[in-house]
Amino acid sequence: MARKAKKTISNMLKDAKLALTNSMSDPEIPGYVSLYGYDLTRLNEGMALYNAADRAVNALAAAIGGQKQATEELLKAQKKAILSYQDLSKIAKTLLKGDEGALSKLGLNRRMPRTTAGFTAAGNILFDNIQADPAIKAKLATRGYTEEKSASERANIVAFDQADTAQEAAKGANRNAAAEEAAALKKLNDWMAEYRKIAKIALREKKNLLEKLGIPVRSTRTAAQRNAGKKAAATRAMNKANSAK
Repeated sequence: MARKAKKTISNMLKDAKLALTNSMSDPEIPGYVSLYGYDLTRLNEGMALYNAADRAVNALAAAIGGQKQATEELLKAQKKAILSYQDLSKIAKTLLKGDEGALSKLGLNRRMPRTTAGFTAAGNILFDNIQADPAIKAKLATRGYTEEKSASERANIVAFDQADTAQEAAKGANRNAAAEEAAALKKLNDWMAEYRKIAKIALREKKNLLEKLGIPVRSTRTAAQRNAGKKAAATRAMNKANSAK
């Protein structure tokens, strides 16, 4: 289920806080609503649900921000890792041209994998097998790939793999936070829906107190109510005319 708009959620929390705060702090309201089972203990239960919902909303906002940050870090790490892999593979292919065995050993006899798992595996094979083969290692060293440089460039492959893991964790945290927010908001909304119904009964003669709870009070008759007399008269006239036929 799609998440409600941020403004809608903010308004829901604002309305609930207003109703609960005034229900407990007003000198009159507690006496009326307690007659219908909403004593201070029950109202505190509602406030606890409000606080839980507020925390859940904030937690989801943090999780969304965390995922965005993790995605940005992943893209940066991916760019560096691909450059490290491509630079080394181009130089290795040039130096080892025609040596199919060596190219196969380094995983350069096929295209660079497109998946994250495939790419990181290929990167590890390339960098590790160069270091494991003295002859290949010596050739690459003539083009600047010393042991230190190779280790530094390989670290970019590792960093990309770690950034991908971090992003997946952030996505999971986002999903969990969204589920927790939805559950917390539902509990609060269900509680508030019932409380508002009871408050309308308990405070039916105290319109000003209903307004303190944020419950709209109709001060004038609706258009339907104002026209009810005319409609009834027209109906009677129609019935009279029909009976005279």
